[in-house]
Amino acid sequence: MIVELVGPPGAGKTTLAEALDRLDPPFGVPFLTFEEYRALDREMGETAIMKLDRWPFWRVIGPVCLRRPVLAFSLAVLIVLHGPPFKRRARKARRVLAQVLFTERLLERLPDRVVVYHDGFTQCIWSMVIDSPRLRGRRLIRRIMRDFYSSIPARILVLEIDDTTVAQRVFGRTSKGRFNKDSSPLRRAEFGRWLDYYRELVALLPENLANSRIDASCDPAVLAATAQGILISNSGED
Repeated sequence: MIVELVGPPGAGKTTLAEALDRLDPPFGVPFLTFEEYRALDREMGETAIMKLDRWPFWRVIGPVCLRRPVLAFSLAVLIVLHGPPFKRRARKARRVLAQVLFTERLLERLPDRVVVYHDGFTQCIWSMVIDSPRLRGRRLIRRIMRDFYSSIPARILVLEIDDTTVAQRVFGRTSKGRFNKDSSPLRRAEFGRWLDYYRELVALLPENLANSRIDASCDPAVLAATAQGILISNSGED
């Protein structure tokens, strides 16, 4: 089963995924550890796939497009709808396809393990549309999400956090990402709009998923324990 942590930058998705490893492993629920996940990502996941040159990449991703033609076509339409920069947006769309392939590979190799995504499908879609002047194609995005999630055993854990706290976190950190303490004033000014995009995408997630919500501003240890309890409960439903 795939458990996807969904939340804006600074919500603590990666921190939570790492913290879950420090808890006593739940009996009867075989979680993939964070380090195991990272190793598999480097071996056959999004990280490995996105490092491929153009033709090796399409030899790997081409079969995904053939298996999921509606998804592939919808991503192409989404690129056009949101406009330039087309090259960057197309690369983000390729990342979505890489995430799909990684998920398929994980489920095939580890059918009985619970895999926690700290940077999953929803985040890939968000990064694809984030720099658009406005969020377009909501019905299309809903269809893209439905196409992906309908074919995999998945649960969503939404990390909720207020805008002020998350802004303090992302603009106070040192990282190579889009948001950090060296972000330009323009990027800081746009952050509120990008958070609104995130909330809209969360609202477009399939309603049939067992979506759970958790306060991400609480103490990290409490957050990890609460999240583990939710994940154990959700895994028992399958």
